Amino acid sequence: MRLSWPGKSGRNGGRERYRLLSVSAAFALAASLLAIPLPAAAADVPLAPTNLMSHGKPCATGAERPSVLTATPVLAARQQHPTPGKQSLTTSFYWWPLGGTRNETDVLSQASGNPSNVSQAIPAGRLTDGSSYVWQARTFDGTAFGPWSVKCQFTVDLTPPPAPGGVTSSDYPSGGPHGGVGVPGVFEVTAPAEGADDIAGYEYSFDSGTVGGTFVAARAHDHGATFTVAPPHDGSNRLTVWSTDRAGRRSTPFTYSFSVRAPAGPAAEWTFDETGDAGDLTGHGNTAVLSGGATRTDGRGGVGAALSLDGVSAFAATNGPVRAPNPDTGTMTKVRTDHTFTVTARVKPSATGDGEVAAVSADGALTSAYVLGRSGDRWTFRMAGSDAEAPVSAVVSSDAAATAGKWTHLAGVYDSFTHELRLYVNGVRQSTTATLEGGFRATGPVAVGRAKAAGVATGFFGGAVDDVRVYDYAESDPHLAAFAVPVQPVISFPDGDTVSQGEKLTVRFDVPGDENVVRFEYDDNGSNRSVEAIGGSATVTIDARSTGTNVVSAVAVDAAGHRSPEVLASFTVVGVASVSGTVVDLDTFMPVEGATVTMEPGGLSMVTGPDGMYRFDGFPAGFYTLSASKDGACPLSSGNTRLHIDDSAVRRDLPVFPPFDDSGMPTCTPGQGSE
Repeated sequence: MRLSWPGKSGRNGGRERYRLLSVSAAFALAASLLAIPLPAAAADVPLAPTNLMSHGKPCATGAERPSVLTATPVLAARQQHPTPGKQSLTTSFYWWPLGGTRNETDVLSQASGNPSNVSQAIPAGRLTDGSSYVWQARTFDGTAFGPWSVKCQFTVDLTPPPAPGGVTSSDYPSGGPHGGVGVPGVFEVTAPAEGADDIAGYEYSFDSGTVGGTFVAARAHDHGATFTVAPPHDGSNRLTVWSTDRAGRRSTPFTYSFSVRAPAGPAAEWTFDETGDAGDLTGHGNTAVLSGGATRTDGRGGVGAALSLDGVSAFAATNGPVRAPNPDTGTMTKVRTDHTFTVTARVKPSATGDGEVAAVSADGALTSAYVLGRSGDRWTFRMAGSDAEAPVSAVVSSDAAATAGKWTHLAGVYDSFTHELRLYVNGVRQSTTATLEGGFRATGPVAVGRAKAAGVATGFFGGAVDDVRVYDYAESDPHLAAFAVPVQPVISFPDGDTVSQGEKLTVRFDVPGDENVVRFEYDDNGSNRSVEAIGGSATVTIDARSTGTNVVSAVAVDAAGHRSPEVLASFTVVGVASVSGTVVDLDTFMPVEGATVTMEPGGLSMVTGPDGMYRFDGFPAGFYTLSASKDGACPLSSGNTRLHIDDSAVRRDLPVFPPFDDSGMPTCTPGQGSE
């Protein structure tokens, strides 16, 4: 650029012009600096957001992208500026469908300090079930934007997989007892008839009281699975199987019940669920005949039936000693009371008091070889040293007093090698033991509800007795503890099993008749929670978050920490709908002020303002009828408009018009007034 300046000539004049040019250039440079801001230095902008999380799951893309089990996932990151003084930062989260492009519509921001963790939940209605999305974040410090974060992806998965189509086993078929404790069996899981393509595998557990268990992958060709496992205990076993999808979501459970037989099981078992005499569930033929007015009553927790005894004359007894097949020869052999054995029963006494009463006993000629029951205020297991009118006996008593009206599981074990008697109350081995040198072999029947002394029936039990078992071996502590698990809770929804998204769902847990339960543990949207059981019941509220079918699970827990089998119940969350629009005059196409808009069912009503707008929010999706009207000299109405409003925002304008006569002409002119 060439500059000229009028004024002095010569050497001094040139120096002056140089000085003026320098000053002019300085002013020009300053002006340019003031007018055009320079970009911030690289070190003076926010850092790219880090610690990116898609609803609690680390950032990933492609095949590793996580699935989120909600329609409102939380996007989270950590914002930071290298300059400590920059304390006001704002991070914006952008998301868009996979295959699309970033836009300025789907974005949320959060302001916080430096450094800090920030997050935002995508609002409801912005994502689609089964679709994948990309998201990215960057931070603004009030002057400059920092660089973009890396891109993350996630897939919305709101639908749990279907339950398994079935479970079968040739080693342990349902029905009669098969196999044995510790004997492995092959179990085949059939894929569901529909939706099997999304199943990654199956989880299974035995009577655990917890959701989920051991995982086995699904086969590629038919989406079924096979696994080999040994049943954990004798008698009835419950194998629970869940389908799992690639998002880790579990289906409702499929339960396969089967029975494991002796020798790793009881020699006799009575549950009293039938009418008439009590059949032996082991299949060994040890039928217990009811006598003296014995009847049935409800079992623990109202499940099945129990033997009801009057404490005066009622009892049930076999026709002789309990028999079971020899495991080597199959020959039916009597269970000897002078050898190792175990006897168990679940009892509910109607009262406690002095003297001895028997839940289960085995008859000799003159006295009972053993008595499992109560003596005074304690539970007891007693054995006689000989079959005499007044034999020497060994007895072990409970640590705590017996409680009337409360179901209690009792187990007595005699170990002929150590001569030790052990008593278990609700699966807990009591602190005291007793020893008996000898004992005798009972030759008479096993009796439920009475004992024998000096050749006479005595010690009649008053109350209910259930789940009686006799073993020809010493049952293990873990197995005895398993029999003491609480009854499954019953889940109900006092206010109904359908709730609007964002509201609270009332859930009630009940274990009627199982007074041992002290609390319930349940799942609340993926979080394990606990609530005290008062009188066998508890009521809680949980958040209704994800629309569609949801599942709540619960177990009952007693004071010893025993957990019931897990139970699940489903409920439905419906989206919250909204509808809005403008009431317009059909003649002028202008908004109508003062029009009354109603929506049924629900009885919703509002009056429009100068803009003619109306809006209704917060109601369940469904079919509704809208109408608008305005009174006056020339009344206006829209008639009834019926439409389906889903769980998204719906707009519907309502045109209003005057009444018409039979010829189709208006009977009045709206412009003449409506006041």
